[in-house]
Amino acid sequence: MSQETELKLSVPADQIEQLKSHPFWQEHAVQPSETLHLGNTYFDTPDLRLNKAKVALRIREVNGQFIQTLKTKGESVNGLTRRGEWEWSLNSNELNGQVLSPVWPPELSDISVEQLKPLFTTDFYRTRWLLAWQSPCARVEAALDQGSVKSGNASSPICELELELIEGDESALIEIASALQHFFELSPSDQSKAEKGFKLITTK
Repeated sequence: MSQETELKLSVPADQIEQLKSHPFWQEHAVQPSETLHLGNTYFDTPDLRLNKAKVALRIREVNGQFIQTLKTKGESVNGLTRRGEWEWSLNSNELNGQVLSPVWPPELSDISVEQLKPLFTTDFYRTRWLLAWQSPCARVEAALDQGSVKSGNASSPICELELELIEGDESALIEIASALQHFFELSPSDQSKAEKGFKLITTK
């Protein structure tokens, strides 16, 4: 298990391209940016037991590779989130219940993998940079995501910047956000992509 510590920021759609090409990245990135297409399917029981327990389970497809991810309940304040996270490589887009068993939350122990169904998808392009921040010292992945969450005919836009701590002082996330807020209208967001998907389901 790793602990995911990230700061999520909402970005106005009309500022995405300016943010993507801003000199800030050339100044602080240690390598050129890359852009990936990410498709994710989120799973839960029909009565949303995982969501009620603040647990997220998804399969992500990126460049033909499948990755199963489990995220457990964490804490989120002003966009800064800390939560447990596990990842496994898969051969297909089908859930692997065997790897889930050892880390499955106790409060969901009565749920089998057969009860988990795909409920919604997220589809977005991610441009990411690896940053070396000097004061406070940290390595941070910045990911700019633009796309949508979909459930049936309902959809919600994705337009956000995620700053994830790789190593070092987590207060660097706040410093990076503050530096970018001099140029862009970025606002902290505590709502994950999964939460957007569940909101689509429950408001149908």
